[in-house]
Amino acid sequence: MKKTDRDAVIDAALTLFRMNGYHNTSMADISASCGLLKGSIYHYFPGKKELAIAALDRVIAETREKLFRPALDPSVPAEVRLANLAERVERYFIGREGGCVMGNLALEVGDAIPEFQDRIRTYFNDWKGALAALLEVRHGRARAEELAEDIVARVQGAIMIMGVNKDERPLRRASRETVQLLAPAREAAPAGA
Repeated sequence: MKKTDRDAVIDAALTLFRMNGYHNTSMADISASCGLLKGSIYHYFPGKKELAIAALDRVIAETREKLFRPALDPSVPAEVRLANLAERVERYFIGREGGCVMGNLALEVGDAIPEFQDRIRTYFNDWKGALAALLEVRHGRARAEELAEDIVARVQGAIMIMGVNKDERPLRRASRETVQLLAPAREAAPAGA
């Protein structure tokens, strides 16, 4: 599918919001990044806030389609879906300069911009919901929800550390340990063996 100028504006905004934050990104920065005149951006979006909302909506739609929805396919065993989800999360974030736009904006704007907060909450709830659905069979609903929240928190921390240290090992380790939550139980070795 051919990208439109509107798509280019959203792409540029997402990259700049992820790397510089919302408040440190101007419409002029976005204009320079996507190669459109600033006035052209206003043709698509009345302001930076509306552009950011469209960008966050894009992230929600993309992650639902590429990351979270496949994790809910009942035709695939849960342990395979969990491994696939962990791998897709790694591919999504490794090499993505600036880390996670949703995590970054959650820290930057907090509750100051309710329209952002609603979308950020939706994104994290989608992620936790996919994980909890996978873990529920083995761990029960309440524990699965706790584990899912812990996994998302750990992955977000790993993404931050990956950015600071330029080291993807914390994220890969978090993925491996997540997958172990549905790994087949190993029988204990006989005593004296």
